[in-house]
Amino acid sequence: MDQNSKNKILENLTRAENIVVIVSQESGFDGLAGGLALYLSISKLGKNVAITAQAPTVDHAQRIYGVDQIGKPADGKNPVIVISDAVQTVDKVSYFLDQDQLKVIIHPLPGSKGINREQISLEYSIAQPNLIFAIGFRDGESLGREITHEHKITPETWIVSIAKDQSNQKFAQFDYINPEASGIGEVTAKLIQDLALPIDEDVSYNLYAAISDSTGNFAPAKTTAQTFEIASWLIKFGASRASLAQTEPKPLPQPPQSYVPPTSDLSDFVPALEDVESLPQSTRRTTSQDWLKPPKIYKGGKSMNGENKG
Repeated sequence: MDQNSKNKILENLTRAENIVVIVSQESGFDGLAGGLALYLSISKLGKNVAITAQAPTVDHAQRIYGVDQIGKPADGKNPVIVISDAVQTVDKVSYFLDQDQLKVIIHPLPGSKGINREQISLEYSIAQPNLIFAIGFRDGESLGREITHEHKITPETWIVSIAKDQSNQKFAQFDYINPEASGIGEVTAKLIQDLALPIDEDVSYNLYAAISDSTGNFAPAKTTAQTFEIASWLIKFGASRASLAQTEPKPLPQPPQSYVPPTSDLSDFVPALEDVESLPQSTRRTTSQDWLKPPKIYKGGKSMNGENKG
């Protein structure tokens, strides 16, 4: 990443009051682990950040950190004054500052009974995001389908697209893409490295798990030198020290017991000694006397031992 691009992302990240990480359903475990790693990293900056993603499977939930934060609203909320039955009672609303107090005036509709205290309440709405990190999306339409009504995209919203492959259409202000990477987890790890975002054991482990998944546990055909460099960097920051990395592997299922044939009475197949002795001599098997003599040793001819030379 060039310095100009880096400065642009960091400028928007610093200025943003509300940030959302949105993970495409098509990105699978690789995208989910990478998205959660980015979410956890940005959280360490003290920013109001939320993450939206498909609910993970039980297996995925046990393999990465931060799954309990999916769908949880960010802390940034806007207070909203709610007036019930406003159509029948409210004419207009105005406000003014009285020293350090904001006072809101609700003008009743002429001919109505006016506004009473019971009609007024206070609610909170989630603040619209200033910055969106879109993980694994190919176009703006698929991103729009997965954005909740609380996270609407406005002309002021700045979008960073993080993906392995180039999108079908331009929908983000900045595209962070690397077709040579093993997957989205590796791309996200490189972004965090380039921007010098906070990283700890949880963040590094999620990214390492994503890379391990996309490479088939670092299969040579799916792994590049860059992949190993990123993986080494993640281990340096604690991927191998994370608690999930220390989890004992699940015991392998025990194989079924070996088949043991039912025991049979060997006497049905082996004749008794007295029966053998009663047989005629001609029917008994006898051992040739030649086999009882010491073994014969073969001596090669002179032509074999070199004595029979011309």
